[in-house]
Amino acid sequence: MCRLRGKPASLAREGHGGKGASLVALLLLLAGCGGPGAADTRRDALAPMREQFDAADVDGDEALTRQEAADGMPRLLPSFDEIDTDGNARVSAAELRSYLEWQRVLNARPPGSRELRP
Repeated sequence: MCRLRGKPASLAREGHGGKGASLVALLLLLAGCGGPGAADTRRDALAPMREQFDAADVDGDEALTRQEAADGMPRLLPSFDEIDTDGNARVSAAELRSYLEWQRVLNARPPGSRELRP
């Protein structure tokens, strides 16, 4: 059971937390409170393309130049400048991971929602 200062987290849902109850519930959700391994439920956004990234990273510096991207991951080219958040003309693994996670957030549907059909 999730606990906050010795009290069950369910107290926030039952209205025993005052104004901060919603915040407490949100923080518990974000912390992955739910048992062993619950915090590890997110998968690394870069994982599906990590091998391709490593193969494209010819010099092994954990970043792709525009040429390395063109040769090994050409689908990054249209978004290269957007992914390269520090503007150093290199896309690091961390920058690509952040970009992919942000794209995941932008494309996520709310829980329980259904796809709209014309």
